[in-house]
Amino acid sequence: MNHSASDVITSLNGATIQHGSYNRRIYLMDLGRADPGKLARKLICLAGEKGYSKIFAKVPDSQASPFLVSGFRLEAEIPFFYPGEGARFLGYYLESKRRHEPDSESLDELVTKLVPRKQNRPAKPLPEKIKIRRCTPEDAEAMAAIYRSVFPTYPFPIFDPQYLRQSMANQVDFFCVEQANRLLALSSMEKDGSAKNVEMTDFATPAKHRGKDFARHLLARMEREMLLKKYRLAYTIARAKSPAMNLTFARLGYVYAGRLANNTNISGKIESMNVWYKKIRGSGKTHG
Repeated sequence: MNHSASDVITSLNGATIQHGSYNRRIYLMDLGRADPGKLARKLICLAGEKGYSKIFAKVPDSQASPFLVSGFRLEAEIPFFYPGEGARFLGYYLESKRRHEPDSESLDELVTKLVPRKQNRPAKPLPEKIKIRRCTPEDAEAMAAIYRSVFPTYPFPIFDPQYLRQSMANQVDFFCVEQANRLLALSSMEKDGSAKNVEMTDFATPAKHRGKDFARHLLARMEREMLLKKYRLAYTIARAKSPAMNLTFARLGYVYAGRLANNTNISGKIESMNVWYKKIRGSGKTHG
């Protein structure tokens, strides 16, 4: 498996996008200063030229209409994602098979079972001599090794130690479960300083260390960090077919926001992803 492949992040008409053949998609990460109508048409043209099969766009509620008129469809939405308004997660499909989910019923059933289990149930206590701490650039080699061991493929180049170091220097805080100077599990929080939201992501626990609630401990630690730094909202984009990961968020009170069909190249193939969110602290006026 080629762990070095990844899509590129670039700017387009004032917006930030990620695109490439790895995920066979364009991901509109930040609308920025772009005109929504013109950008929607530009994205569709670019996807056609490159042979991509999906465009995934994350946009403010107030800017969604030009995308919907252009043929994008709503897949998930998070209220109060931005100060004063919510976010819509939109999908545009250039191939019908990319839109089709053969396992849609089982994915729906998984969420139906999990939603009633939303609760702040305590995690199993951490075993003695195991601690959670923030990762440093010196951990990058060991972190990359864990990510390579857990994920055959991933939508961002987390298998590259240099990418991890660059991320740490640019609004991403990584955390680890550690025992005797060995890393046992990882996660990260990607901060948006202007919108005051955080994406909880990059969870990885090698098979031999699973079943110990490490992901829940990491998530709870990251929420405490959010409170200290006065961030308002946490969200995640999790593998829809992973009961354990979705249960982790449901048990800590996250709200299901929708599913992104066949969205992400992760664990060896293109998979659908569930969106979950949690309001961590008061933010005044909200819309949804």
